[in-house]
Amino acid sequence: MSLQTLFNDFVRGVAEQLAGYGFKQGMGCVFRRYSAAGDALVIELQMSDHSTATEKIFYINVGLVLAPAWEAARQRYRLPASEQPRPLYAIWKHRVGFTTLSGGDQWRIADEATAAEVSAQVRRRLDETLAELLPLLDREAFLAVADSREFLGAGGWRVRAWLLAEQGPSPELEHLLFTERPAHTHKSAMIQNIWTYANSRSSAEGSR
Repeated sequence: MSLQTLFNDFVRGVAEQLAGYGFKQGMGCVFRRYSAAGDALVIELQMSDHSTATEKIFYINVGLVLAPAWEAARQRYRLPASEQPRPLYAIWKHRVGFTTLSGGDQWRIADEATAAEVSAQVRRRLDETLAELLPLLDREAFLAVADSREFLGAGGWRVRAWLLAEQGPSPELEHLLFTERPAHTHKSAMIQNIWTYANSRSSAEGSR
């Protein structure tokens, strides 16, 4: 069996597994599941430049994408409305590794034996990872872990900020960005992007 066939079979198995969790496959090896609020959990198989004719080397990227942050990114980079989010735009992302969230993250398929081994490991790791992440498509749950710094560490404030920005500018958002955050960060790209997006929401509501 050719290496490409082995890899195609592996991808098909991943697609079937993720479909069972409610994911839909987009262009290429990217899979997404959306919440009712439009937030997305995205899984992407990213090929490594070090792949050869005798070995497929790849990564499994995972990202949680908040709808307002993605909408702001689309506006900022002038992406078409049909564009869908990838882990690159996630507010929280990691690579699925062999044993833990911080384990080795480069996967290799070279022959039938490695294809079978990798398939089994990936299936187990995806099950473990999704058990942790799917509940975070509920915004209250995501806010809770963000506030506790479980995933985003000191950057957890960004989750609350983006969700407030979705509602337009407010005293609560202004306090979070410009009082709670250190003064030297006020002109940072992150804070300016959130504040600009909030004001764009206010402008959009006013034009209706």
